[in-house]
Amino acid sequence: MRKFLIFLVVTLLVLAIVGDFVVKAAAERAVATELTSTLELAENPDVDIESFPFLIAFFRGRLDTMTIESSDVEAGALRLDEVTLTLDEMEFEPGDVISGDVDRITIGGGTGEGILTERALNRALRNEGVPVTARLTTGGVSLETEAGSVEGDLTVDEGVLAVTGPGGISVDFQLPSLGERVTFEDLAIEDGRAKLTLGVAAGELRPPG
Repeated sequence: MRKFLIFLVVTLLVLAIVGDFVVKAAAERAVATELTSTLELAENPDVDIESFPFLIAFFRGRLDTMTIESSDVEAGALRLDEVTLTLDEMEFEPGDVISGDVDRITIGGGTGEGILTERALNRALRNEGVPVTARLTTGGVSLETEAGSVEGDLTVDEGVLAVTGPGGISVDFQLPSLGERVTFEDLAIEDGRAKLTLGVAAGELRPPG
């Protein structure tokens, strides 16, 4: 009897672990499909949902944290090499996820970052016909023109990335739209890239339109 009970407990634990993994993978796929349209992405993002124990949290329809990663996110001439969002306190209908047709996800808010490389910025400048080469170094931007190198500036405001400098240098790029709840708030310049800070407002994630 004792051996049978031990076997039963071990079997139930294995089934719980396998079930946890299978449901988690299915939930991540279903949510990724929904977020493709909600965040206006060209391809399904990578989604990682964190909650423990997952099965209990899932069938309650409330999960702790979800991390979304997408690469090559474009808006016109500008392309972000990577966008990462971390969403908190998600609520949803478990039945929708099981059926693979998620039509409502509510979140408590979130944060994120986008990576703009020096190479991508200069590609965008060339595509706009601007005869300037930007060099990104920690804390600043230098702009190389036919007249020489000048100190420039890189800023974010209301979804627009602005490249400015002396001599009338001024170029605006529309940043990618990631749905109505995601905003670009600030940036920090590092060697060879700019790291953009994103904010995600609490509420329901919905496709545009």
